[in-house]
Amino acid sequence: MRPLDRRAFLKVSVSAAGALLVTIPLPPRSLSAATRAAEVASSWCVYLTLHPDNTAVLMSPVMEMGQFMRTTGPMILADEMDLDWSLVTVTRDEPVRMIRNAKGEVDYQFGQASAGGSQTVRNNWDYMRQAGATVRRMLIEEAAARWEVAADTLIARDSFVIDPAGDRRISYGELAGKAARRQVRPEQIKLKQRADYRIMGKDAGVADIRDIVMGKPLFGIDEDYPNALQAVIERAPALHAEIASYNKDAALAVHGVRQIIELPRKVEDHWPGGDAQVLAAGIAVLADSLWAAMQGRKALQAQWKNAATDDSTLQIQEFHRQVAGNGETKKLVNEGDVDAAFATADLVLDHSYEKPLFAHACMEPFNCIADIRGDGATIITGHQVPHWVAREVELISGIDALKVKVICKRMGGGFGRRGELDYVREAVTLSHRTKRPVKVTWTREDEIQRDFFDAAAVMRVRAALKDKRIIAWHHRQAQTRGQPEASSYFPAKVVSNYRVDQFASTSNIPCGPWRAPTMLQWAFATESMLDELAHAAGEDPLDFRLQWLLPYKEYPIENWATKSIHSGRMAACYEAAARLADWRRPRTKGTGLGIAGHFTFGTYAACVLEVSVSDDNELKLLRAWGAIDCGFAINPNHIRSQMEGGFVDGLNAALFNDVRVSEGRVVNDNFSSLRWIRLREAPLSIEVAILDSGYPPTGVGEPPLAPAGAALANAIFAACGKRVRRMPIADSFKI
Repeated sequence: MRPLDRRAFLKVSVSAAGALLVTIPLPPRSLSAATRAAEVASSWCVYLTLHPDNTAVLMSPVMEMGQFMRTTGPMILADEMDLDWSLVTVTRDEPVRMIRNAKGEVDYQFGQASAGGSQTVRNNWDYMRQAGATVRRMLIEEAAARWEVAADTLIARDSFVIDPAGDRRISYGELAGKAARRQVRPEQIKLKQRADYRIMGKDAGVADIRDIVMGKPLFGIDEDYPNALQAVIERAPALHAEIASYNKDAALAVHGVRQIIELPRKVEDHWPGGDAQVLAAGIAVLADSLWAAMQGRKALQAQWKNAATDDSTLQIQEFHRQVAGNGETKKLVNEGDVDAAFATADLVLDHSYEKPLFAHACMEPFNCIADIRGDGATIITGHQVPHWVAREVELISGIDALKVKVICKRMGGGFGRRGELDYVREAVTLSHRTKRPVKVTWTREDEIQRDFFDAAAVMRVRAALKDKRIIAWHHRQAQTRGQPEASSYFPAKVVSNYRVDQFASTSNIPCGPWRAPTMLQWAFATESMLDELAHAAGEDPLDFRLQWLLPYKEYPIENWATKSIHSGRMAACYEAAARLADWRRPRTKGTGLGIAGHFTFGTYAACVLEVSVSDDNELKLLRAWGAIDCGFAINPNHIRSQMEGGFVDGLNAALFNDVRVSEGRVVNDNFSSLRWIRLREAPLSIEVAILDSGYPPTGVGEPPLAPAGAALANAIFAACGKRVRRMPIADSFKI
């Protein structure tokens, strides 16, 4: 952690109510891992309002999509400040402040607001603590000056500065005005030791849970905007389709419909998330109300031409042919002498594992309000990366991104899909062309048809045993788009002869980040093969994993999110989950336990699932147990929630999530045809152990999902002896 600049100070402004807004400039920091950009000079700013009655209002700068950062961020700040948590409230919906960095790129002026990659806590941990400690020291300095005592003789506790020797105390609210003008030297600012935390490490509820339960307008889809036209878009049913005809007059005849605007098919090659993406052609219907716009869309009776021919089912078949053959591949990893190790093996297993396209299906369909004016713009939406939104406005309208006010609402699910910019581009384009505010709203069918799916994949794994130890591993993978970070997950490092090959894909099906990108498919193949190896060797699957990870130690890796992987921390998660499940206890006939684990984004997670399979092939998920090592647990309540939600999300994906594409068109575009897990089908209970390994905090949004598919497949084998290597698993059973 870098020291504060010697002249660091707090800036103060007085609100109409007489409260003080305190901002804290801190030293330069790196951009988020999500942008993967070079380090630039920017400042971290924590918004803190201290009222005279000693209440405090805090704001977490990070976008909220259900990962609890709106609570966790203020907890970090409040603990270092020694605030009374019962006096704290949390604000929301503040515009994101931006600057241009030294390279001229749009960046955040105050800290890292983006959400993604399970990095929000990790990116902000040191800076929020430093900010809190800075404020605490300034309050102590002010109290010391008033009492004419040495500052180091005073302590802070529960929103008061206390003089133990003089048996007196004074509130933060009373001190704030003058304290905020004080300067502190870097050596005066002392971060707390973990043993001194009084808020972090304890369960805290969601800061805005009451508003959520009461149905308050927290989400973008709830928002109204003065004089805004409501827009829905009839989108091409396939990416490469073009408009053939539509009935413009019929749509305009619908009461309330004001305009019809064509949106041509467009290839976005500047997409900040990576590969170029294709935006399908569309016909926008703009009206006074959402209902009128939807009725106008129906009246269009649009016809399309030049549809694409990508078919996900045919691609899966082609993937199988690729991994079974000897075609040209890209070598992602090639360590040791894999071929020589296979030649000396006692046993070689060779199996292929398959997954389909996964939809995001966020509970809140996409929406965006855009008000593009001559000299500025306002955007109201839920988006994971607000500075990308500002940049998109600049690219479309020519308005300086720094004149774009981006107000990010709570997202009703993100999972990487709300890091894309298509729905933002639509609203900005329509507002720019009509010279009026426009709110674009997607339907559920829109959201699934025009998703950026998690890639379909076929993974062939060959693994070799000698003396019941894994001596070689060869992973060959074909998938719709993208590639796994094969050197960053187990069995990397713990298997010395290790090779990963990938086949090129020419698919036009759009793909993008999906909660735990590539993780579930990787863990499904790896942890299923580990289970198969254990049974082939006559070993208990848990014991086999614990022996395989020996010696327990830390290995260096090259990864954007973390620089090391520790086999001992993974083993501890396996053991903890198994202990909760009472792994050694025999189960009745037809009931079995499956275990699986995964490491990603610096976090280790393992789970055990208990299932039953009846004689007539009926599958039931009974109970689940999980263990996670995410370093220091700032809020255990949130971590348990993420473990439960992530694991169920992973089970849903493994069982049911199967987007089918025929001739470039999604054929199952709503929950009536895209099956989703029901409450009665989820495990009856999920018990969670949070391990304290002494490390700093890492993310929990994605790691719990990855092991779910393999745990389910392994549990099914334990229950009935049937090995499942293909998702969706529900196709093979009665649910």
